[in-house]
Amino acid sequence: MTAKIKYKFGRMLSRWPELTTDEKIVTICVISLFLPYYLVAVPSLLAVMRALLKKDVRQRMKSVSSSAYVFASFPIFTLPPIFFHISFNLSENGAVGTDQGLVNFLLKWFGLWGGMVIWLLLVFMVYLFSFMKVRFYNNLIDLMLIMSLGATAFGVADKFFLHLFIFQGRTSSFFFNANFYGYMIEMFVIMALYRFEKRHSPGYLLILFVNLGSILLCDCRTAWAALAVALVFYAVHYKHNVKWIIIIMLVTVVIIILILWVPMFSDRLVSKVLDHDVFVRSRIWGDAIEWIRRRPLFGYGMNSYRDICILTHAKKIRWHSHNLILNVMLDFGVAGLAYFSCMIGKFVSVLNKPQFCASYVNIRNMIMIAALATMIHGVTDVPILSLQTALTLIIIVSGCSVERNERVFKRLTNFCEIYER
Repeated sequence: MTAKIKYKFGRMLSRWPELTTDEKIVTICVISLFLPYYLVAVPSLLAVMRALLKKDVRQRMKSVSSSAYVFASFPIFTLPPIFFHISFNLSENGAVGTDQGLVNFLLKWFGLWGGMVIWLLLVFMVYLFSFMKVRFYNNLIDLMLIMSLGATAFGVADKFFLHLFIFQGRTSSFFFNANFYGYMIEMFVIMALYRFEKRHSPGYLLILFVNLGSILLCDCRTAWAALAVALVFYAVHYKHNVKWIIIIMLVTVVIIILILWVPMFSDRLVSKVLDHDVFVRSRIWGDAIEWIRRRPLFGYGMNSYRDICILTHAKKIRWHSHNLILNVMLDFGVAGLAYFSCMIGKFVSVLNKPQFCASYVNIRNMIMIAALATMIHGVTDVPILSLQTALTLIIIVSGCSVERNERVFKRLTNFCEIYER
């Protein structure tokens, strides 16, 4: 199986000259997902800048049905932090945060920069939608799966030997945070399952089980639950196959036994630890709900939980509200939640088209399962808050566009053939 993986990787490298410029750029962006955290932004930002400045690419992006919807959303992500800081400076507590200097200025307007990043990520998604086709989509999935083995190897070395990125005995591998690593493992397992369903190669099963094992390295309890529910839903709803249900249940039982019997994993399931975590989460959610009530329509801007903690002199600074929906409402209000809900509705409508279901049912299933795992993980965390996790989900969701692009490509091919005659 290792030889097959090496062969697959070699074949992918041999195809590099055949890729278009856009495909080469996105491939570099995918490779950057496994680089140190802050290097991830560089190729993706350059790709977006090129897309916006290059006329032919920009015109192609405009042909994507949701492009106008994305381009017009810039105020939703940038105006809330501006209004929040202006109103706060005019209030009685406005003296807070008046220090001068570039660093203080950047930190003060951190929500504004974060809102711009979200908008650029959405533009990057439209850019992907404008040219993504099935073969390249599958190549990207294969590339991420192969590199996930390297992430597992580094995670094992870090947890047991290096101890470079260990927090409470949990490793984050290449992904900045142990919870983000847990979410990436969820996506890797779902992608491996998709490719195995397509190709029935044992190499994909190897990658799947390696990542299932590596989910113990990050010790993310939410990832365990999200992945277990997503896989059971896949087996019951999409496969209708007793064999799949039995296999997934057996794997789940084995992992639960490991978690309960191995001290390094079972410590986080002790009642005191759970009670403390539940108390902390409930207090965070209560604070978030209270702040949402004060500014419900447009919110406070990206990473507002952190900003509010700083401005109110909280004892502990937290980056988010540990719930995906609460975090969206706190950052962007009801307007932001409605925006993302409409976007999800657009994706679901594309995935449910008869022609998409008939030709790309496996891609549809993977996107739906990935979305389900994200929502479950989002009950107690915000798994897509990092660039790596957000870009990974965007790449998976870009499968929504393959039916449209393949159809356009066939029309152009037929037209060229007729013209040459």
